[in-house]
Amino acid sequence: MIPGIKNRNFTFHDVVMYLAIAFQHIRLMALLMCFSLLVGLAYYVFAMPVYYTKALVRFDYLPLPVDTEQTYHDSGASLIARQFQSPKIILDTSKKLGVTDDYKLLFRRYLKKFSIRQAAVGSLDFEVWAYSLSLSRHWTEAILEQFEDARLRQRLQFNETILKSFKNELSEIGEKIESNFGQKFDFRSNKGVTEALIELNRIKRLPMDLAHIKQRLEIMQRVKKKLEEEPLGTIARLSLISAMEKDIRISVGEVVAEQNKENAMGQSQSQGQGQGQGQGQGKETGVVVIPSLMNADAEEPWEKLEREQRKIQNTIAEMSANYLPGHQKMVALNKELEGVDRGLELEYQVAKVRFDLEYQDLQNKQTDLEAKLPKYQEITKKYEKIEQDFRLQQVGQLAWDSLYAQASQRISAVEFGGEKERSTLQFIGISESRDDPVAPRKGKVLLISLAAGIVLSLGGVFLIEFLDHTISNIEEVEATFQIRGLGIIPQVEGMETQSPVLLDLPHGDDENLVENFRVIRTNLISMGSLSKPPHVMMVTSSMPKEGKTVVSANLAVSFAQMGAKTLLIDTDLRRGRLHRFFGLAKSPGLSNVLLGKMGLEEALRPSGKENLTILTAGQHLQSGTELLGSAKFTETMAELRTRFDRILVDTPPVLGLSETSILQNHVDGVLFVVWGGRTPVRSMKTAVEILQANGANLYGFILNRLDLSATTNYYQYYYYSNDYYHNYHALENA
Repeated sequence: MIPGIKNRNFTFHDVVMYLAIAFQHIRLMALLMCFSLLVGLAYYVFAMPVYYTKALVRFDYLPLPVDTEQTYHDSGASLIARQFQSPKIILDTSKKLGVTDDYKLLFRRYLKKFSIRQAAVGSLDFEVWAYSLSLSRHWTEAILEQFEDARLRQRLQFNETILKSFKNELSEIGEKIESNFGQKFDFRSNKGVTEALIELNRIKRLPMDLAHIKQRLEIMQRVKKKLEEEPLGTIARLSLISAMEKDIRISVGEVVAEQNKENAMGQSQSQGQGQGQGQGQGKETGVVVIPSLMNADAEEPWEKLEREQRKIQNTIAEMSANYLPGHQKMVALNKELEGVDRGLELEYQVAKVRFDLEYQDLQNKQTDLEAKLPKYQEITKKYEKIEQDFRLQQVGQLAWDSLYAQASQRISAVEFGGEKERSTLQFIGISESRDDPVAPRKGKVLLISLAAGIVLSLGGVFLIEFLDHTISNIEEVEATFQIRGLGIIPQVEGMETQSPVLLDLPHGDDENLVENFRVIRTNLISMGSLSKPPHVMMVTSSMPKEGKTVVSANLAVSFAQMGAKTLLIDTDLRRGRLHRFFGLAKSPGLSNVLLGKMGLEEALRPSGKENLTILTAGQHLQSGTELLGSAKFTETMAELRTRFDRILVDTPPVLGLSETSILQNHVDGVLFVVWGGRTPVRSMKTAVEILQANGANLYGFILNRLDLSATTNYYQYYYYSNDYYHNYHALENA
């Protein structure tokens, strides 16, 4: 076979070819099939029987007040299944059942397989394959008990270790807490944190007080401006001062005093205007809210006077309809009204003095607080610097209190839930068990043996074919090397030692050889229109003993039989043997002519066949490369071209010798001989590359000595065999 052939679609021809390959190796296939069946029989006879048991185990996973899973991590279903597969538990279980071998021997002699899978919610299937029926049935119960004991021992050991470790950590954390507390205390003492905090608390309200005083002064300044600039009545002035003193929003007084249009307090506006007219102050531009329009939960003295004034004014207005101003009653009412007015004015003067004193006091406080503001900023900056230093000191400290609490919780959880199981396993019973072995089975062993035998036999055959890197197929060589196949020559017993006179037989067993060389001759002649006409042809091969001399001799006879004047030259000056086929002496020959010891005419000898002349190798030489590359040889070949119609040159092999490369310049083309089924692909590839590198004109190759007794070759090249020609003659005679 030739690797690297392009993929192509399989045809019926390919199927038949593969069948032929299989038939060619039928003995090997039968032997491999018998071997596979024999191995299967031996396995069935000598293999230990395997018994199967399936048991059902109940699995409950319960929530607990204290979650021990966070501590032990041994309650999950998947984790429990893995723990059952641990070598320690399996070995302890086997010892409990009386098996004392190690882990490897246990699975080799007693236990084949053990698996756990979830059957349904809350249940597990324990499957056991053992080489003993008793072991398979008692394994599940034993391993459950062993698992519970192992888990309890592991927890107790873990509890002892973790409690000791955690208590040591608690002690270290307590020391860290004490040390951290001392560092904080020392820091506060050394940095004067307490003094700075006391001083800061003493003046920390300074900005707030200063802002409040400024806001109060702004309100009082607006009130003072109204009192000094606007023509307000006594009641309005007292209302402004009273509103400010009672923390009434000054905006109320301002809006009412500056409002010239009707608003939501139209009634108070009318009363204010009447009051102003009674006091002789003229018409005011605005009205200030007066106490009579507000809730009188805690009236001041001037508010009572204002209400009495309004009452007298109403009485005067009513009596003026019946009495003249000079009437005794009217005079008495006016005097009473004047007394009330003087009282209101006195109240206003007192309120004004109090207002001015408060205004002056606030100004003094503002001045004093503004003077203390730099000191406040200095103290604040100092305290913030101390706090920053404290935070930097605590950055690298862990939250020791939190760690202490976590460690305490873990210790409590371990002490409380150490023996409490979150998951429980309960053996329910055996759900499936067989008294007879489940393995090995006759039918299964037989099927496996047959399948293995088929795979082994087919694989072995095709492996042999795949590893066969020799050439036996013309189409594959043509596709691989892009060289035309000129024909094949079947393998004939004694062909390499017989003379070419076999080609003279018109009938007989070797008549197919005559036709084979006629096919090659015809293919060569037909190449004249495609390349250099095949006048001088060189016959060579990649390695010795591939049959190139026999091919060149018989092909020369074939050309002579068609009437062409043919010359056959043996250029293997070292070990040429062409003369033996024609019963001639080796010398004189080509080497004698090139050495100048005789003329060309004396060296040319008849072969005993019509139209065929032989030029033997001549005198034996150790190296004929120089002679073949000489001018004498060029002159000789030029002369021979004029005297013969066809010249065939038998040369040494390509690989390892240089004669072939020199002779390429003197021939028109090269015939490459391949030994079918023996020539390696690599050797042919190397030889062809050498020829092509030297500019050889390859006419094609001849597949020589092909064994047609092989089924594949016989099927593919049937038309080259004796049977083909016998059948052909039978059809002609019919």
